[in-house]
Amino acid sequence: MRVAIFLLTLLVLFSCGNNRKKVYRYYEGPIQGTYFHITYEWHEDLSEEIDSLLQNFNKSLSNYDTTSVISKINYNKSNSTDELFIKMFQTSLEVYQKSEGAFDITVAPIVNLWGFGWTKNPEHYIPDSMEIKESLKYVGMDKFKLEKGKITKLFPESMMVSNAIAQGLSVDYVSDYLFDLGLKNFLVEIGGELYCFGVNSKANEWRIGIDKPIENSNYNSRENQIIINVSGKAIATSGNYRKYIENNNQKFGHSIDPRTGYPAENSLLSVTVISESCMYCDAWATAFMVCGLDKSLEIAENDSDIEAYFIYEDKNGKTQSRMTSGFKKYVCDSY
Repeated sequence: MRVAIFLLTLLVLFSCGNNRKKVYRYYEGPIQGTYFHITYEWHEDLSEEIDSLLQNFNKSLSNYDTTSVISKINYNKSNSTDELFIKMFQTSLEVYQKSEGAFDITVAPIVNLWGFGWTKNPEHYIPDSMEIKESLKYVGMDKFKLEKGKITKLFPESMMVSNAIAQGLSVDYVSDYLFDLGLKNFLVEIGGELYCFGVNSKANEWRIGIDKPIENSNYNSRENQIIINVSGKAIATSGNYRKYIENNNQKFGHSIDPRTGYPAENSLLSVTVISESCMYCDAWATAFMVCGLDKSLEIAENDSDIEAYFIYEDKNGKTQSRMTSGFKKYVCDSY
């Protein structure tokens, strides 16, 4: 009798454990000076776990947290790294080399000088050529060396800014956690960079809108340029139409060319990149905004790991778009 009761109890527990209903859940909140939006199908609420992951990420790569790993390195309080920092540094070095310096996380002294970093300058402040020339001394991935988990700097004034790659890595970080749990359907979006897997609640591929480059647009006033269908891919977009400095009717975009110290001057308004890794997408979207249309198209067409969509202004001031040959398969025919 005891054996029968024991087996019956096990059967009931097993049945209950396997009947936990998976439903689509939604969670959002502030992080990294922006917002995250996560949709996932699972039988449990994961909001606490997600919060913990994002806070842990900030402790590694937030330039705004003075106790983070990257901040301690920047201000010469430590040379120790962690796994997240190493991932960021290694990918940054790869894109730096492939883009011929157009992407460079060590551009921090210049970014801060222009007021686009974590330090603030007076409103409408434009640095002069001597300030830029002085700051450029400390810029370049060759000013840093990573060995056995330790960073050494050629100059104590050299610093790294994570903004152009960290949001993408944070998307990968959360997505990897969901994968490890066994989730089959989810979308993770942080500050506009995202990764989606499986299908949405309607059992369709995820539909993602790419914004029209409208100045001063916000989350509630955005319009779609195109809509794409994706699954199992990461997407990142970079643009100059929302973040810029205006002085004497002249606009200076936040896409700084690390090689010159000045905002990049080209026809691009925004770039969207699709790849397997959101960190990789994020870095290349930034690099392409510096490289310009023709060079970026050449790089993207020759890199089998990425596809890209470019919105630019032609010689007549009209908005135009171009895409890599492989990007076309993602565009919704009905839009």
